[in-house]
Amino acid sequence: MATPATTPQAGAGAARAEADPGPALCLSGGGFRATLFHLGALIRLNEMGVLSRVGVITSVSGGSILNGALAARWSQLTPDADGVFTNFSIVADAVRDFCARDLRTATLVGTRVNPLNAVRMARSLGAVSADVLVKPYDQLTLGKRLAELPAAPRFVFCATSVQTGACWHFHGGPGGRMGDFYTGYFDTGSTRVSEAVAASSAFPPGFAALSLVPGAPPDRTDPWGRTRAPSPKPGRVAPPGAGERVLLTDGGVYDNLGVEPVWTRCRTLIVSDAGHPFSAEANVGQSAVPRLMRAADISAEQVGAVRKRWIIERIQLGGWMNAVAAANGGALPVVAGAPEVRSGTLWAIDTRPGSYARGLPAAYPDDVLDLIAAVRTDLNAFTPGEQGVLQNHGYWLANAGITQYAPALATLPAPPFAWPLPAWDPSSAALKPALIDSDKRGVLRDVFRWGRGLFTPGD
Repeated sequence: MATPATTPQAGAGAARAEADPGPALCLSGGGFRATLFHLGALIRLNEMGVLSRVGVITSVSGGSILNGALAARWSQLTPDADGVFTNFSIVADAVRDFCARDLRTATLVGTRVNPLNAVRMARSLGAVSADVLVKPYDQLTLGKRLAELPAAPRFVFCATSVQTGACWHFHGGPGGRMGDFYTGYFDTGSTRVSEAVAASSAFPPGFAALSLVPGAPPDRTDPWGRTRAPSPKPGRVAPPGAGERVLLTDGGVYDNLGVEPVWTRCRTLIVSDAGHPFSAEANVGQSAVPRLMRAADISAEQVGAVRKRWIIERIQLGGWMNAVAAANGGALPVVAGAPEVRSGTLWAIDTRPGSYARGLPAAYPDDVLDLIAAVRTDLNAFTPGEQGVLQNHGYWLANAGITQYAPALATLPAPPFAWPLPAWDPSSAALKPALIDSDKRGVLRDVFRWGRGLFTPGD
């Protein structure tokens, strides 16, 4: 799936142009699969000079793991004259090492069996709070606070408020804010990047919500500096006061694309979607659990599809308006009530190479792409083969998306194409063996390995 880039003309929504912070890069959720897929995309965006030009980077879940690592190291990155970061490996290497660890088993199983947690586990009826993710994410994000992140680009991490059902945004940078429309907004204060990433990636089947206690009552000034009128939520008497906790879960529960914070704010959107593709199934069990799970999957699919259609339609409309303007000497009439247009591109992990024009480097064949689309969305260890293929695939799609649909965003539209992990390029005979079981979560296998590691740390 991809969409053409445009340069929006004057017209509907032009009043917002002054406040546009610049192109927004949106990184979807999808566990370590998304983290690695987006890493490959960012490697290519950096080579093309696009990454250094973005004004906002939003993220959800697995995308937030990468975004947190990037945000913590942004000030260390060194751009050349074309805006290409020459030392981007400091981000890539840290993320690859992190995704080679089994975070899921160590946190979910380790927390439950640790006798020091017995009282807490009894009180929570065995639920493991996403708070346990903060410590490992703290290592990846160098212990930084949100307020210590740069002002530009703006790093935004999306979670979901369990209490209001709204998208809770963490905005980094000096004076950064966090909150949602119903609860109100708070200064980020001493909130760490790792806490934002943990809240964003607290996938409900595995983790209970992260508990966040803001240090002061909320106000109505949102992270963009706008004053928002109160909007009471049925069933809630008042926003939380000082010392009252907020419960936050995976951002993908509300918006797995991460476009919610920017789709009325930024006129250029670059969306990388590593979410699990929805597939038709001939036989769906009709006992309670599979029936309800399928219904939830269908509902989530339709919510995501609406957002994708909105993005694509607005970008296509922008392309049509540009064509009309070009045919009329650059003039474009203002049409009252016309929808706002966007520029940019969107690619998804199941986007097929045939969606793009010919002349691009060879991509993975369809049978390998089917295996990639089925890779698990989990936080357990990803093998070198899984890591290599996911990064290469993201790299190829980012190259295709920018080259064909958004070349104006690149300072170097056609830098040399070099697979991030060449050992796993499309010619490798090891691709299928590396991916054949990648859709399986291997819970029992990972528990065994984790338990053995307790007694043989050097293994």
